[in-house]
Amino acid sequence: MRPLIPSVAVLLVLSACASNPAPRDTVARLDASHPRYDSARCRKARAEAERYNEHRIVRAVVGVGGNVVMPFAGAAAGGALTHRLERKKAKLNHAVAKACLDDPLARKAVATR
Repeated sequence: MRPLIPSVAVLLVLSACASNPAPRDTVARLDASHPRYDSARCRKARAEAERYNEHRIVRAVVGVGGNVVMPFAGAAAGGALTHRLERKKAKLNHAVAKACLDDPLARKAVATR
């Protein structure tokens, strides 16, 4: 049982390091003088990015509440929720980059910053 605790802690630390930037940060990094910045698609994508909610309180409640009910259940549920939200953040970042940038390779660079 003892080796399990350090390995879970390492996994949690590594998963926190591999997080995507918030969509609001992606929008903030865009060049406002770019011709596509004022397009309808870009405005729509920027609006969706501004409405994105990180659900920090929900993740904390799921993690702590699950651990109260059953040890490590909260960590597993919190990890699954975080993974789902990270995929959603990446998808939003890609949508913003695709709508607001010309270079298709740049969307990958913006989403991974």
